Amino acid sequence: MPTKKQKQAVIRQLLIPIILIIAALLYQPVKGLFVSKEKPVETKADGGSLTVSYIDVGQGDATLIQKGNFSMLIDAGKNEKGQMVVSYLKKKGIKKLNILVGTHPDSDHVGGLDDVINNVQVDTVYLPEAKKQTKTYRDVESALKSVNKTAQMPEIGKEYRFEKNVVIRFLGPLKNYKEANNNSLVVQLAYGKNRFLFMGDTEEKAEEDMIKENYDLECDVLKVGHHGSYTATGDNFLTKADPAYAVISAGKDNSYGHPHAATLAKLEDDDVQIYRTDTMGTIEAVSDGNQIHMETEKGKTNE
Repeated sequence: MPTKKQKQAVIRQLLIPIILIIAALLYQPVKGLFVSKEKPVETKADGGSLTVSYIDVGQGDATLIQKGNFSMLIDAGKNEKGQMVVSYLKKKGIKKLNILVGTHPDSDHVGGLDDVINNVQVDTVYLPEAKKQTKTYRDVESALKSVNKTAQMPEIGKEYRFEKNVVIRFLGPLKNYKEANNNSLVVQLAYGKNRFLFMGDTEEKAEEDMIKENYDLECDVLKVGHHGSYTATGDNFLTKADPAYAVISAGKDNSYGHPHAATLAKLEDDDVQIYRTDTMGTIEAVSDGNQIHMETEKGKTNE
């Protein structure tokens, strides 16, 4: 008859492979728990339309995403554009934003956030960890405090699902960069077979890091990084993203020269259709989950 020690040894031998299997299943990188970086995010279209509005706020960014009862705003332009963005939201019937994102602390992105927070109900606010000690940024923090909200840093790589078929992922920043623009929150949106990518002011260094991370960056519509600056939209990134349409948000005759000629030439060489707020006004991309219809305030469409 086996002794007590022999029985315990047998039990240990049986338990060890079981424990190893469980550990292998449970331990994986955080991103891997939520996404497949190599495979495109795809959802089932439900017959409804998703609308992405690239609001003309001059030299700045503001983008509204709507699908059914879901709404999300990415940036809100400069301080003086805040009330205009609020008016646009109301015109679109927005009474509540599920998500409000400030891609990074520059005033041309977060300047109008305080007006939005003070005038529209917001469920969740996402801001990057990088902050700026400016009056503009302090105004945003004060507005959040006044409505008892705390900004969160989104979990990079995690899927957030809304309306069953709308998937939001934050792809960056992957690290804390010295260059402030590279700390921008990068947002990927999927509905049906269609995908959108919103780059904030992300530049080539952060783009390359996302490529190294093996993210699938392919998209139908690319919100071009840093207002079309030559410091963004590198060759490798553009090859990976492979967009059909590019949207550039910039102010008419702005002092930065955005969008830069090099970026425009690069997009044109890749046969990407370019839409610009400085020449076309507010731009809308309407997706049924299979096809995208582009419209502009000044009449241009992709038909």
